[in-house]
Amino acid sequence: MTNVLLVEDEREVADLVHDALADAGFEVTVAYNDAEAYQRLAAEARAFAVLVADINLGSGTTGFDVARRARQLNGDLKVVYITGQAAHLSRFGVDDALMFPKPFDPRELADQVSLLVAGVG
Repeated sequence: MTNVLLVEDEREVADLVHDALADAGFEVTVAYNDAEAYQRLAAEARAFAVLVADINLGSGTTGFDVARRARQLNGDLKVVYITGQAAHLSRFGVDDALMFPKPFDPRELADQVSLLVAGVG
């Protein structure tokens, strides 16, 4: 089973995305802030195949920062950003990341993650 680290500070959004990814066959670990994400990555970065991170995590660092650290620990990690902000912000992210704008259908996000893992996205 493919492991996904989901970093989203809005619990309702996190729950919806978690359920859609789980329904698509992914094993999902949720971090509700950057500190939780960094703890998970420090303990098991190589276990994750995909990072799905909101860019604006409320307080602390951003999803961009989490993704950069994650890629340092796991260079093969695929990254999907979710954001309600302008797409031009992708220049601040890691290379080869997918930008998924809010609002979105969580099932569509799960489909895109599936394609990314399969090497199609």
